[in-house]
Amino acid sequence: MLKIFRRGHKTLTSDLETWCVRWHQRYGIYSSQYKEVAQFFTNKEEAEEFAESLRRANKLLGHTCSTMRWVECKKEKSKGL
Repeated sequence: MLKIFRRGHKTLTSDLETWCVRWHQRYGIYSSQYKEVAQFFTNKEEAEEFAESLRRANKLLGHTCSTMRWVECKKEKSKGL
């Protein structure tokens, strides 16, 4: 029997540069219900391209709420994931 999944978290301590794109996602039945979600990248250009695609999608959908239009792309300060 293999025990692949274990409880707890492990921090990878590599010198890999990590970029994070964060945005708000709607959930629930009320317009005020949203949560912050994120996608991580190891390539700055890919992260910026993904963030720009989210901004274009928000524009296409016609979101008028600044909370739903918010998209952030930044380099993670800590080393590793």
